[in-house]
Amino acid sequence: MLPTAVAAAVAAIALYGVSRLDPSAGYDGAAHLAYARFLAAENRLPTKAETYEYATPPAYPWLAVQLHRATGSWRSGQALSAFWAAGLVLIAWLLARELWPRRPTFWAAAAGLTAGVPIVVRLGTMFHPEAQTAFFAGLAVLLGVRAERRGWPWPDGAAVGAALGLAALTRQTAAAVALGLALGVALAGRRRAARFGAAAAAALLLVAGPWWGYQASRFGNPLESNLNRYILPDGQPRSFYVSAPLQDIVVHPYRPAFAGQLWPQFHADLWSDWFGGQHEYWAEPARGATRLFVSSQSVLGLVFSVVALAGLFLLPRRPVLLAVVAVSWAAFVVQLIRFPQAGGDPIKASYLLYLAPVFAAAAVAAAGKLWARGSAWRAGLAAWAALYALSYAGFLATSW
Repeated sequence: MLPTAVAAAVAAIALYGVSRLDPSAGYDGAAHLAYARFLAAENRLPTKAETYEYATPPAYPWLAVQLHRATGSWRSGQALSAFWAAGLVLIAWLLARELWPRRPTFWAAAAGLTAGVPIVVRLGTMFHPEAQTAFFAGLAVLLGVRAERRGWPWPDGAAVGAALGLAALTRQTAAAVALGLALGVALAGRRRAARFGAAAAAALLLVAGPWWGYQASRFGNPLESNLNRYILPDGQPRSFYVSAPLQDIVVHPYRPAFAGQLWPQFHADLWSDWFGGQHEYWAEPARGATRLFVSSQSVLGLVFSVVALAGLFLLPRRPVLLAVVAVSWAAFVVQLIRFPQAGGDPIKASYLLYLAPVFAAAAVAAAGKLWARGSAWRAGLAAWAALYALSYAGFLATSW
């Protein structure tokens, strides 16, 4: 099947990146690796003095430790991330199949578009919990959408809660997903979804409740984070929220351009490689083919973003999906306001990786409408797809 082939391709590309990327490299790789090593050597969670990722839930490092014991290599933890990234592509396919049961072309397109978002493969190469979080959070969203079609049966609610619980044991972000799903279910199902919601809440608390209780007793906060580093005492300047340096977005979509500016930094991390996770942290300015492809990625990604945002309002069964997107974005921005860090380090598209299948489906919905408008639109969509495929192939070829 085509979606399986696409997922396999994502896994293969990510595994190639794994072979080229040291486990301690990538976003916070050294800190997550230190966490796993403490867990393996001393059978305990690390303290704040031992790694700044001390507050990370233990599910991903625990699995990485088991794989390390079986293989003798910490790269097996990176291979686990490749597996989760491939799984996210399959979730996109299943979500599109749920939304458009008789449109297999849409299913394949959603899987392909998810695979083509650079952050998906990038996180699939890293010793990092984000890909695992995205898989379980994306699974919870998929199950929530499916439950609406099935009339909100309570066993489906238990499955959603269990998936959210596994996401919560991997990353604190799961709390925002849970809130978004709760709002979406309340809007879409109202009283009909009461038993579904109760079962989801019970399963979530059963799976994640002990960890949240432990963190509350340890830190006084069940969602303790490490974002209170490098805090700007006066908060972020106005430019943080409104800056849109289009020239730099085109010609220089990587550090140090527009550091600490919300939209351009998020965009360049999502569609190009702002942090340099695939390009050795940009030790030297990009030249030649590398510069060409990181720039083309940024430009073509702008088109996708506009189409996908419009497509959100064309999706079938919108309340659940829109609520998850809205609450996730609100939580992301509130977090940035609450913890205004110098240099904008928390402005990472990886925090919202689980939304990739939703935005891929939204782009498919919008593209379907444009396709129906006639040959000129079809030519434009085909041209974008061809250019993006070429750009992304070049982007990957100049990575790692």
